[in-house]
Amino acid sequence: MEEPPRYSGDDQYSGDEAFPRFEPRRASQSARTPIRGGTRGAGPPSGQANPVLVGFAIAVVLAAISIIAFGILARTDEGGADGPDTTATDGGTETTLEDGATETTLEDGATETTLEDGGTASTLPDGTTPAITPAADAVPVSELTMKSDGIGQYDFGSDGDEALGVFAATFGDPTQDSGFFVGNGVWGECPGDPIRVVQWGPLNIVVKGEAGNSEFISYRMDIAYGGRDAAPVDMMTLSGLRVGDTVGDLKEIYADWPISFVVDSGVGGLVFQLRLETGGKVLLWGPVDSADDDAMVTGIYSPDHCDEG
Repeated sequence: MEEPPRYSGDDQYSGDEAFPRFEPRRASQSARTPIRGGTRGAGPPSGQANPVLVGFAIAVVLAAISIIAFGILARTDEGGADGPDTTATDGGTETTLEDGATETTLEDGATETTLEDGGTASTLPDGTTPAITPAADAVPVSELTMKSDGIGQYDFGSDGDEALGVFAATFGDPTQDSGFFVGNGVWGECPGDPIRVVQWGPLNIVVKGEAGNSEFISYRMDIAYGGRDAAPVDMMTLSGLRVGDTVGDLKEIYADWPISFVVDSGVGGLVFQLRLETGGKVLLWGPVDSADDDAMVTGIYSPDHCDEG
């Protein structure tokens, strides 16, 4: 799934994207009929086999056997492209995909893809997404401070379902929910990671894993996604920066830390990068209207998860 477009208005993005589909490749089979042939001429007396014809016939038979054997092997090799369906232990079917991954279709219509690196990605039948169970109590927004390694008491690596439950209890039903899909790096995950992006207005929470077994890995607060008046915009960093503050505020709050401004092709514009020391790793970053003091900080992002690995 590509990152939803960043809007300047109130439209919301649509994050739906199915798993990549793999078109099966069938081994081409061309019937090859050996052409028998020979010449008549001087040979052994009538009733005695011509040794030339006998040798030629044996050669033709051996060639035919080789062709059949090669065809069987070729079909076996090509079978890895979409793989023969086999009954899985839970009654589903398992398919070997072209990239080496295996896809298991369960009896209830759900699919689980085992990636080449051993990871898994899941989808539920009919395009539905796993339900989010809200936590018992909402958390005050003032306690949901944005940090380089998490939000509030929920550090990256925390249980994904638990983290999503806290945000659901605090902010209500999500604006958008992508469900689990194989990421391509747009959200800071490593390409191939199975992730889920859940949005509450300007707040996007990213978890990695599969339904029932995921971890909280990153967040992106960005008013360009919509919900400018939504409650999450009141969330701030440990030092007090919020989206909507000016670049001058950013520079003043982090006066003792190096801040750089660079163009980011993924975001599609200018971003700030906050580091603990010059040349050190990025602690926080996000889009800004410009580097001028009166320009607006429109987003605050955690470090890309793939860079942290």
